[in-house]
Parts: sequence; structure tokens; C-alpha cells
Amino acid sequence: MTMRKDKVRCGLLGCGAMGKSLATQLVAIEQAELVLVCDTQPEPAKALSEELGVPMTTDPQGLFARDDVDAVLIATPGFTHADLTVMAAQGGKHVFCEKPMALTLKDCDRMIAVCRENGVNLMVGHVCRYHPIHAKVRELVVGGEIGRLFCLVVHRLGGGYAGIWARDWRKSRQLSGGMLLEVNVHELDFLRWVGGEATGVFAIGDNFLHPDCDYPDCVLVTFRFRSGALGLLHASQVSALGGYGGRADGEKGSLLFPSFWGKDAHLVMRTAEGERILPATDLATESPIRQELKEFVASIRERRPPAITGEDGRAAVELALAAYRSMETGSAVHLPLTDEG
Repeated sequence: MTMRKDKVRCGLLGCGAMGKSLATQLVAIEQAELVLVCDTQPEPAKALSEELGVPMTTDPQGLFARDDVDAVLIATPGFTHADLTVMAAQGGKHVFCEKPMALTLKDCDRMIAVCRENGVNLMVGHVCRYHPIHAKVRELVVGGEIGRLFCLVVHRLGGGYAGIWARDWRKSRQLSGGMLLEVNVHELDFLRWVGGEATGVFAIGDNFLHPDCDYPDCVLVTFRFRSGALGLLHASQVSALGGYGGRADGEKGSLLFPSFWGKDAHLVMRTAEGERILPATDLATESPIRQELKEFVASIRERRPPAITGEDGRAAVELALAAYRSMETGSAVHLPLTDEG
């Protein structure tokens, strides 16, 4: 496969809501070109093809075999990610894989290994790293602005899947990974990105409002980070009010981020020097999805690893699996996991 120096030629696999978002942002990137969209269901593929003016196919194997495709964007359900990544890498394609990377560590390891063996990049779509409040929190904590981190807390609360996100496969933990992998893998990645590696996890949860789902719809997960700091994730699909934010406390000060996104999103930092309020509008640049795709494209053009690697994707999956195991056993789980039993 020969890549044109001026463009990274991409194919999209999965033309649902997330695939459409990826495609519409990719076509705005000067160094990238969308050459084909693919979905095993012809209707969404046809609709996106007509909207963007690019060819379509319903055959993933045909996409992977094309010489005019340098990279693929995988935006299909999580249970399909591993096999599709393996086929893409074996076809010599760089891979951008939406979260969750996979539903088991075995599949994550398989994806990492095949991409390494075939000399292609693997980037996982943990897009929250490119949201302005998420990114600023990380910058301030890692940069030492609040001193040694003591505690990092994140909550993401909602009322369940609705509208374009209401799909039967999302009700099955075997197919979706449950709430912690399908939704809150974003927050697990953020907690690790800011707090560092975790050494232990303890979680409790229950299913209160969604008997059609075979996994908890309300979960509390606590973490002990290698640094000694503590972490907490409150993940819920039972909240009438909703909410998405958190706080970080350190030896020199605290951060409060009551809302990660929305028109009122802002960050408050209080130290001995006083209080600063940073609105998200003062921090925002361009679309977070466009930023992550720019990084993927740049990593290919510059022949370097992407900012969010397969190992990063695997680590977030491991935290979710550890939390599930803790809920099932009633005990704290030490990391790294030695098996997925």
C-alpha cells in the first residue's frame, strides 16, 4: 500500500450516529480524505454516502482489501471491534477504533499485537481528552497547580439510552460491555489520564430502573492510585436531573468543574493565591472529534504513535472489568488484573 504524501485516505466502518460524527469531522481535515463509507446495513451507508458524496459498500472485507485506503475508522458496536481491527491491520490499514476498545483484555491484547506486527497505528477514540474542561483539569493537576493530588471525583448521571442511542445491543453486557464500558469508559480513561495508574478498585452497583438491561444502571467505583491519591466515579442512568462534572483536591488547592460541557461549563480553581473561574468558552478551540482525528492523521503522516494508544484503551477496559469483578465478589480488586475470570 502506498500512501499519498498529501492525504491520508480513510474508510469509515459503521455509519450510525458516531460514524456520521467521525465522517463529517474527517472531511473538514485538509490532510485527510474520506474515500469510502461502509455499513452492513445498506440504509445508513446509503444515507451517509449521499450526504457526503462518497462511495458506499456493505462489505467490510472489500474495504480492507482496497489499495486506495490507508486507514479505517471503526465506529461499530464494541463487541465487533477486535475482529474488525485484526482484519484491518492484516490488510495494512492504520486503525482508529471508537471506544470501548474491546470488551475483554484478551481482545485488547489481540488488537495491540496485530497492529504492531503489521506496522500500523492503533488509536482509541477517548475523545474526552480533547474536551476543553477535561483537558484543562489534566493540565492543571499534572502541572502541579494544586500540588500533590489527594482526591479526584467524577460523576456522569443520566436517565438511560434514548433517541438515536436506544439500540437493543446496548441492553446486553455481552454485546455492549454494560454501562461502564459503553458509556463510562470515557470517565475511567479520564481518571487514569489525570490521576495516573490505579493499584486497586472497589465498586458497588445495582439495577434500579432498567430491567431490560442485564447490568447495573447505578454504580459507585472507588480507586487507589499509585501516587496514593483516591478516586471516585459515580455513574448512573437513574437520575432525573442528570449532570456531568467533578472536582479535584490537592495539597495547594482545589478544582471544581460542575459541568464538563454545555453553555454553562466552567472550571473553578481555588488556591492560597485566590480563586479563578475559567469558562469553557475561553478554553475551547475546535471540535473535540476533529482534534482527535487530526491527531490520528498526523501520527500516520509523521510515522509516530498516536497520543491515545491501544495500551491506553486497554487500561480503561481493565478498570471497567475490575469494577465489575468487585461488584460481583463484594471485594476490592487489585491491579493489574491477572485474568478476566
